Amino acid sequence: MKHRDTHDLVGGIALVVIGVFFGLYASRYTMGTAGRMGPGYFPIVLGWLLAVLGLLVALPAWWRQGAPIKVQWRNLATGTASIVLFAALLQPLGVVVAAFGASMVALIPARIPMRQKLVVSAVVSGLTVLIFVVGLQMTVSALPW
Repeated sequence: MKHRDTHDLVGGIALVVIGVFFGLYASRYTMGTAGRMGPGYFPIVLGWLLAVLGLLVALPAWWRQGAPIKVQWRNLATGTASIVLFAALLQPLGVVVAAFGASMVALIPARIPMRQKLVVSAVVSGLTVLIFVVGLQMTVSALPW
């Protein structure tokens, strides 16, 4: 049996769905003109552009052969667990601990030494603090104290 290029097909359809959603939802806002853009101009244009690009990815994939999708359940589980852990730790322990812990959980399936996982998690934690606490000045604590 011939397998379609399901990776590109699913990805293209997802882009179309997301683009159509944003294009339609943003039409609630005033469009404006190219010279004087309203609040809906940018999301409407980008939404429909994303939908068209999704079609350009999905249509050729319908006729192209490819390998079937193989879900990597362990990666999916650890990725989801790291997001849940970050959300659970953010308020009580701060951004540094939450980002570090989430990175460590996300790196469980990676076949790299523990020392390297610690370094990657520390860098991710530091960048998260620099971007969100320092740069964007979000009102979240960096540390629990």
